[in-house]
Amino acid sequence: MTGRQRLITVLGTRPELVKLSPVVPLLDAMRAFDHVVIHTGQHYSAEMDAIFFRDLGLRPPDVALQVGSGPHGRQTGAILAGVEEVLLHGPATAGVVVLGDTNSTLGGALAAAKLAIPVVHIEAGCRSFQPDQPEEINRILVDHCAQHLLAPDERAAANLRREGVPETAIAVVGSTSIDAVLRHAPRARGRPIVAEVMQRLDVRTPMQMLLCTVHRAENTLPDTFAGLLRGLNRLAEHFPIVLPLHPRARAVLDQLGGPALVSPRVLLLPPLGYLDMLALLSVVRALLTDSGGLQEEAAAVGTPALVLRERTEWSYLVEAGRNALIGANGDTLCSRALALLTDEANAQMRAAPCRLNAGAAERIATEIECRLAGQDQREAKG
Repeated sequence: MTGRQRLITVLGTRPELVKLSPVVPLLDAMRAFDHVVIHTGQHYSAEMDAIFFRDLGLRPPDVALQVGSGPHGRQTGAILAGVEEVLLHGPATAGVVVLGDTNSTLGGALAAAKLAIPVVHIEAGCRSFQPDQPEEINRILVDHCAQHLLAPDERAAANLRREGVPETAIAVVGSTSIDAVLRHAPRARGRPIVAEVMQRLDVRTPMQMLLCTVHRAENTLPDTFAGLLRGLNRLAEHFPIVLPLHPRARAVLDQLGGPALVSPRVLLLPPLGYLDMLALLSVVRALLTDSGGLQEEAAAVGTPALVLRERTEWSYLVEAGRNALIGANGDTLCSRALALLTDEANAQMRAAPCRLNAGAAERIATEIECRLAGQDQREAKG
């Protein structure tokens, strides 16, 4: 035993693994704390977890809760109880670090808050202003039980101020999605996945293809997802589509009737590892997605993202002209997308000036060490 307090990071989904991959090594290296990583298992494919840990160069977690899937209440409750058990046993905990808007984020933050342990929220202040969206509920609840709110940009910080968060609790640090892409892009180049999908879709260049992901709860309701598929089938008549299927989307597709509903020009794939996804994202004509993380990753590699939502928490990318909202209405999806996929429109989106600041991971680590190590020193003097 080192006699040091613990710093605990809670994660549980593949987007969290990606975004925290530049941060975890920096927290591991801190001399002030013993860093403990708890993996909740919210995304519950052991095979995919192994691929992501390998692709991202992450060490194994210290604690694996393996909560698995389930309704929001049951899953969040299991995460809260599992994290609480870790917090109640072992050395004292200086703080709990969470990121984003998942049930793992909420469960970890609530477990810490109820034990009066400081919560650090990375990506604090992001708002889609859709109060019925599960992720929006999680973001707001976590922000208001966290003591240290690390916002990705000034807009997010302004949201927090409007909600009454004290200025001293807020720091603008940037987004770790950008750091992750810059760190791993060289390893993603030249991966065989690109040539494989080009051959299967019979295209001469990846700029003839689109990449698509769908996973959000509102877009995987049977009626909505069926409409999305109709829209994608029509769009694929113009540009073939690569569609890695999230487990939730796969289940709904099977419920609706299976792959027979999908055009032969839509290539269905199982979930991809981070490097394979990054390899495709870097070379296709455009991305269609409802994922928040992928919107930023697309911007980092210069690929336009057509967002399958009417609002997004990453609105700065839309305002910059790098991304565009096209919604998830199957009747209008094709026409809205095609207007943005012409050579001229695509080139304009790629050339749109957009400031993407690297170095968020280092700024986050500095904020955590200054805020929590300084707190420990003040408590020791008291």
